[in-house]
Amino acid sequence: MNTFKRTLALTMATVFLASGCAQLKTVPLANSDQGIARPAVEAGQRVVVTTRDGVKHKFQVTAVENAALRGEHDLIPYSDMKALQVQSGDGMHLSKTAMIIGAVVVGAAVIGASSGGGGGSGGY
Repeated sequence: MNTFKRTLALTMATVFLASGCAQLKTVPLANSDQGIARPAVEAGQRVVVTTRDGVKHKFQVTAVENAALRGEHDLIPYSDMKALQVQSGDGMHLSKTAMIIGAVVVGAAVIGASSGGGGGSGGY
């Protein structure tokens, strides 16, 4: 049972580490004559928008309109944006996650092999 607990702890650590792989990059919000100009964001990107009232909106952009960013359930005008962050898309997220999971599986196998076998009593 001790091996199970160790494997479970390693698995939980893997999930925690894998979820931290995504990085957010701040996108500058440039002012124009009509307010804030269209930021450098593309449909399909995941964003975190902080509005002027302090509320954070996390969503995947479905459309970049002339005056707003649109998500499946969100429509945020550029003029309401205080801060804009875009999840970096370096393509390495899945491979890093796979490497972490592979390391955990190997670690669990080593722990299982080193603790295994002799479940008998030390007796007579």
